[in-house]
Amino acid sequence: MYTDAFRNTFFVDFLEFFGLTKTFKDINNVRPSLRKSEGSNYDAERATYNSDGSANSHEVSSEVVGEKESADKNSVPQPEEKDPFLVEYSGEDDPEHPLNWSVGKRALTVAEVFVLSCVTYMGSSIYTPGQEQIQQEFHVGHVVGTLNLSMYVLGYGLGPIIFSPLSEFATIGRQQLYIWTLFGYTMLQVGCALVNNIAGLVILRFITGILCSPSLSTGGATIGDIVAPNYVPAFMGVWSIGTVCAPIIGPLLGASMVVAEDWRFIFWLLMWLSSLTLIVLVFFFPETSNENILYRRAVRLRKLTGDNRYYTLKEREESKLSFKEFIFTALYRPFEMIIKDPIVLALDLYIALCYGTFYLFFEAFPIVFVGIYNFTLIEMGLAFLGFCVGCIIAYAVCMLFLVKVVGKQFQDGTFTPETFMQLAMGVCWSLPLSLFLFGWTASVHWILPIISEIFFILCVFNLFQATFSYLAVSYPKYMASVFAGNGLMRAGFACAFPLFGRAMYNNLAIDGYPVAWGSSLLGFVSIGLAVIPFALYKYGPYLRSKSTFSG
Repeated sequence: MYTDAFRNTFFVDFLEFFGLTKTFKDINNVRPSLRKSEGSNYDAERATYNSDGSANSHEVSSEVVGEKESADKNSVPQPEEKDPFLVEYSGEDDPEHPLNWSVGKRALTVAEVFVLSCVTYMGSSIYTPGQEQIQQEFHVGHVVGTLNLSMYVLGYGLGPIIFSPLSEFATIGRQQLYIWTLFGYTMLQVGCALVNNIAGLVILRFITGILCSPSLSTGGATIGDIVAPNYVPAFMGVWSIGTVCAPIIGPLLGASMVVAEDWRFIFWLLMWLSSLTLIVLVFFFPETSNENILYRRAVRLRKLTGDNRYYTLKEREESKLSFKEFIFTALYRPFEMIIKDPIVLALDLYIALCYGTFYLFFEAFPIVFVGIYNFTLIEMGLAFLGFCVGCIIAYAVCMLFLVKVVGKQFQDGTFTPETFMQLAMGVCWSLPLSLFLFGWTASVHWILPIISEIFFILCVFNLFQATFSYLAVSYPKYMASVFAGNGLMRAGFACAFPLFGRAMYNNLAIDGYPVAWGSSLLGFVSIGLAVIPFALYKYGPYLRSKSTFSG
């Protein structure tokens, strides 16, 4: 039955809220989790339900209570019993635990996260083929036109600072954040398609960037909820392929809309894609956060029994959290970690440079493929597909490393967080190579800049995997904060680079090589930053021992 298979989806929540579906059978699933040790008052607890499963919370026999009190006075000391009102899973095989879902349900959930991330990530670059038309229609220059890309990227860098901590709250969870932000994102695409001034478009793009960020900030956490730990890296890699390929495919789809109609149809396409995704999520995306699932179970028990004493541990902890403490966790700690911890600062800078350079390609490609080779908009969109080929190769390298190096060290007990730096050390050479190759072969043949994309992604993809894994293992207690800070720094660089990219390339251009020295400048910087994984591999344990955040 649909309501059983997809309990805790948005649509089933809607049916429950209006009393259109019953959850009396939830009691049978929850009762084992409330059972205390032998000799407890579980029978009294069970007496609060009628034979048909309906609530009768106030009809507990006085004899049962009296016998319990007498037994308490005369009995010998017993081990501390569980609170009968504490709501927990009934055991390792509890069917509501995400790891116990069917393979089909978990596969569908992973696919939904993948599609959601792709649709929202695509929104950053899908705009770029229409930028010239927008500049002409609104009579603005290139930098102002580029703000529509930069502000979107900045938005999804700022969003995780709030949405990441919120998704960890038992009373909120992940599903509601995905649904409500995607709804707002979808509606604002209509505004982008109909807007009549550049200021309005830039503001709407910034807001939609913020609203698209939950899938980018907590998508990995959702996968971690439903996939066994030993398989998480493989699935995270697949999800990462989607987040990389989505902004690559965006220019091709955007160019198709511009050629077929005009720039406004780019946002109509985004609206339809996000609407379809929203419909699927409303009906088939279940809550994956363990704490929120238990919270929902406690809420159902309260409603069924009329007894508000049922609770979860996380819910009770959060009730003591003040607004000031939340603001500290969400807004201050990510910056504090960047400032005070050299490991976090170094890796954030390295990742931010890679991310900014990636978005700089959206400025360099028109100069090379349109300016030199006279590609059409569609052909230029196809030129981005070299990144997709690179993703497949990079993913294979990552999986090989996880199996041959990480897996082996886990088995023989020699694993440390610095193991992940070996992956970064092994691919760091390909980033400067790609930038030099892209810059100095742009006038030779069009295939050579496309080949450089493969080397670029080989480094960047695996650097991301190594960095995120290293930070997650090194800072488990402050994982949300460290990732929020990393995302903000990445977005800051990606926001700024396109704004000065065209001017940089034009000022450093030489005859026949319009992007050579601009790309080489970034290549030289990347060579300097390539020292970071080697330094952390050697000095990482010492730095972590001095950190107040690691553990």
